[in-house]
Amino acid sequence: MSKKDFVSFLVDETFKLQKSGEVELSSLELKIKDYGLNFFKGEYIPQTQILRFQTTFGNLDVPVNWSIFSVENSLAQYTLLDEKNDADNFFQVIKLAWNKPIEKILITHDDGFCYIVGLRQSELTHLRDLISPQEWHKSA
Repeated sequence: MSKKDFVSFLVDETFKLQKSGEVELSSLELKIKDYGLNFFKGEYIPQTQILRFQTTFGNLDVPVNWSIFSVENSLAQYTLLDEKNDADNFFQVIKLAWNKPIEKILITHDDGFCYIVGLRQSELTHLRDLISPQEWHKSA
């Protein structure tokens, strides 16, 4: 991500998506699906300053002023939450909602969408690949 803060980045990407009318799967989303990971995909709603995630239990609206999306975290590519690193109890809320043995939650973004990815102990091996820059490798 460039030097823009998290919210500015999402606003710009949201408007780009709305103008183009095209929504393709990002390389990050393809990785998440290929690995069979639990995730929520959210989009920024500028009118209400929230991130809206579609979930099996209904819409999950997260205000962008929560500490995980705060200015000091806004230039980060990702945030990683677990039992020990969970100032707003966001990890606990998501873990209870998923009702699965999740060890960590990765919060990241790609192509104008925000992703909350739940990682079980056996899936932590995918973490390095998920947080590395998203690249497509073309075969000859």
